[in-house]
Amino acid sequence: MNKGRSKRMLAYGSLAMFVLLAGCASKTNTADNKETNANANAKTENAAGASNGAGTEEATAEKVSIVAYAYPPDKTAENAALDARIKRFTEENPNVSITPKYWKYENSEIAIKMASNSAQTEFTTWATEGKLLTDKKWIADLTDYMATWPYAKDLNAFATKPYVIEGKTYGIPIDAYGMTITVNKKIFEDKGVPLPPMDWTMEEFIAAAKAVNDPEKGIAGFIPMGKGTEAGWNWTNFLYTAGGDIQTVADGKVTAAFNSEAGLKALQFYNDLKVANVIPKQWALGYGDALSMFNQGRGAMVMCGSGNALDGAINQGGISKDDVLIYPIPSVTKGGKHIGVAGGNYKVINGLADKAQQKAAFDFVVDEYFTQDYLDAIDQQIVDQKSKKQVYVPQLINYWNDDSEYGKQYQAILDKHDNVYKYSPELIKLMESKPEATYETQAFYAEMANVIQKVLISKGDLDLQKLLDEAAAKVQKENFDKVKVQ
Repeated sequence: MNKGRSKRMLAYGSLAMFVLLAGCASKTNTADNKETNANANAKTENAAGASNGAGTEEATAEKVSIVAYAYPPDKTAENAALDARIKRFTEENPNVSITPKYWKYENSEIAIKMASNSAQTEFTTWATEGKLLTDKKWIADLTDYMATWPYAKDLNAFATKPYVIEGKTYGIPIDAYGMTITVNKKIFEDKGVPLPPMDWTMEEFIAAAKAVNDPEKGIAGFIPMGKGTEAGWNWTNFLYTAGGDIQTVADGKVTAAFNSEAGLKALQFYNDLKVANVIPKQWALGYGDALSMFNQGRGAMVMCGSGNALDGAINQGGISKDDVLIYPIPSVTKGGKHIGVAGGNYKVINGLADKAQQKAAFDFVVDEYFTQDYLDAIDQQIVDQKSKKQVYVPQLINYWNDDSEYGKQYQAILDKHDNVYKYSPELIKLMESKPEATYETQAFYAEMANVIQKVLISKGDLDLQKLLDEAAAKVQKENFDKVKVQ
């Protein structure tokens, strides 16, 4: 996950995670998972652990102290929910003491944290960090713990993939996203412009942006993210959909691959956006800036993960849920693939902790996953949002398999409410997601942000291929060449 983006992704996703923390007081397993529960009970008799990861009698006799990943001090409700969750867990596991500590993951700080052994026993990180953290042995191999956790088979394999490395599992998904384009339907209607087809191309994207662009009214056809690492993150969607890659890995070496024909097409697309004059005059926008502008009705289209832009537009901006649509990333040619970046947030266990601490931390992390109480809390959240005239916007990618019993129960809850946003079946059919690159992705995003800014600020012709080649050479020398592939 992108540094700038993670600050807001966690904020937009905090309701779901907050429910996971706060809504599971009795930790009841779902009724339809009888086989799973039976397996869990059987494992309790052995050394595997209880249904949601609780330890054995031998383990409970051993006193263990761990540090949990807390929220910033101003997040009082979230920290109160975390405290309540810690209390529930320690009451069931009196041998474990848990101290909450705030430090938000930053890849520029993790080396210092690990060198001083001051990172939490369990912490949250991004999809892009798997290889960095595993190569340095900063996070623990969870494979054996996952083998005895009965709900592991119900995790969404796509969401889990970034932390399955060389056949071993190192992280547990909290949330996941696939990149999409959010469209303000009302702006199109007000201009008398028909909506573009869902199976659109880059050319049709620009045409739609030009048709609704209205600088005199302060309305941009498209709001890009033009500063920070999120600028490179946004651009990568067009690299992917053009068939390109950030890097290749072979013979123990990571090689830059984004200065390809696909990369040139993606950068030409940004140049075309500038030439068409469909982006805001002040385009140097970060994640929150771009979404805030969209919420205010000052742009017809914005790019974001899954439905996160929807939540702010509807529940903060006051835009009707019937006036916003989600589109896939536009393809290069008609009938081509619509491939966007996939990422998310993950729970990992500190690799410097001892085995007892790692086991206790894993048990704590998974303790309230896959519970009936979580589903009940989602149900109540939707009810509460309706009382506030708000809409519940579900994630497009959940931590569970949608076709699992748990997934079906979740869908049944959504189906019974009328204040739940429903995604287009055509979107689900067309949309594809590709995980973020494995190595030094944040450095790549930052360098591409510099390239994008050069393109958007230029008033004349640029040698786009030269810009890409220079960026690739710089990232190669400063970042990729320093990677040690195991």
